[in-house]
Amino acid sequence: MRFILLLFSGLLLTLRTTAQDVILQTDGAEIPGKVLAITPERITYVSAAADTVQLPAGQVFLIRYANGTKEVLRNLAAPAPAPTLTLNPTEAYAQGRRDARAHFRAPGAFWGTFGVTAVTIPVLGGLGGLATGTAIAVTPPKEHNLHVPDPVRLTDANYMRGYEKQAQRKKVGKAAAGFGTGLVAGSALWLLIVFSTINHI
Repeated sequence: MRFILLLFSGLLLTLRTTAQDVILQTDGAEIPGKVLAITPERITYVSAAADTVQLPAGQVFLIRYANGTKEVLRNLAAPAPAPTLTLNPTEAYAQGRRDARAHFRAPGAFWGTFGVTAVTIPVLGGLGGLATGTAIAVTPPKEHNLHVPDPVRLTDANYMRGYEKQAQRKKVGKAAAGFGTGLVAGSALWLLIVFSTINHI
């Protein structure tokens, strides 16, 4: 029961943190917060520490709002720098896949599948985790998990196609690992509970 409460608390925390706006800087850094105002000179936002902060507009590439919309800001100030290397479509696709292998993270795919698998072992033999893992794996990667090291590449359709393809493959791998680990750990936990109960009878 305590594990379920911890899992539920973690899910609530994840929902709370993903409900913020995200300011994506030109150097690739992401700042969570609540955007208050945008001018050609500066972006004003409330940080995670509840401080009101101003950021030069020239340092901001785009803003991802909590409702899922995006606003590209590179036209407000100085033009965005050109990509350091011009890539043809095939090279851009391959670069996207390489960057996804290095930078994409999907911890929810592992832990979500792990938790449901471990909890449902006595009732469904872990099949609940298999169904959950499959649903997670086929869901397209969330935009806030697409950590692109060069923000200029966000406008390259070939790069993004390669990145998202590889990110999806990583999600499938993470879900499979979560299912396998949950099956082993959950089985061990439930066997321990059963033997402990038998010994106390």
